[in-house]
Amino acid sequence: MPHRASLLLAIAALALLTPAPIHAWRLNDTALERVPLPSGVRLVRAETSADFDQDGIAETLVLTQGRAAIRMGGQIRWQSPQAWQVRQAMIADLDRDSLPEAALLVWRPFKPWPVDAWLPNGGRIDAFHDARGMSCHIILIGWYQDSFRERWAGSALAEPVYRFAVADLRGNGQGYLVTLEGEYDDPMDAPSHPLKVWEWNGFGFSLVYKLPGSFSLMATTRTQDGQVLILSD
Repeated sequence: MPHRASLLLAIAALALLTPAPIHAWRLNDTALERVPLPSGVRLVRAETSADFDQDGIAETLVLTQGRAAIRMGGQIRWQSPQAWQVRQAMIADLDRDSLPEAALLVWRPFKPWPVDAWLPNGGRIDAFHDARGMSCHIILIGWYQDSFRERWAGSALAEPVYRFAVADLRGNGQGYLVTLEGEYDDPMDAPSHPLKVWEWNGFGFSLVYKLPGSFSLMATTRTQDGQVLILSD
C-alpha cells in the first residue's frame, strides 16, 4: 500500500530523532531476534535497473498507476497485463539463479486451480480472493528464450501480502523474501499480521520464520558493518 511505504521512509529516517517505536530484527539460525536499533539507519533501496537479457545494456523497471513495465530507453520491452494491479515492483534474484528478475506484488482476477475441477474435493483455494474477485500473487518476470515472460508465478495466496522486501539477511549473497500479510477485504489502514521471512526452495518459497504481532511498517536497513536487519514498528 503506497501510503505505508512513504510513511515508512519518513519514520525510518527519523527513527533516532523521534520516539517512533521502530524495532530492528536479525535473522539468526533459527529465528528473528530483536537487536538494538543501529546508530545509523540506512535503508536498503531496491534496484531500478538491470541487464535482464545479458546484452550489455541495462533495462529499467518502472511502476506507474498499477502497471509495471521493463523499458530500454523509450522502448517498452515488457508490460504487465491491463487486468493486473501491481502494488509493488523491484529487481531481485529471489529464485537464486544468478539472473535478475522483476519481483511483482500483483492482484489479478482469481482463477481456481484447473486440477480442482477433476478432484472429488476440489475448490481448495476458492476463498483466496477479496469481495471483488481479486487474488494476491507474487510473480517473477525475467528473460528466458529470447523474451520476457513469467519465470515463476505463485498461486493465489491464502493471506494476501501488503508489502514485501528482498534482502540478504544472512550475508551469504542470497535474497530472502520478507512479507507483511493480512486478510482479504481488510480495510486499507488495517495493520498487517504477521511478519514472515521466506526462502527459495527450488520450486517456490518455504517459510523460514513467522514473527507474530501487528505491524504497519516494514523495511530493511544495512548497518555500518554491512549486516542487513529488518525494521518494523
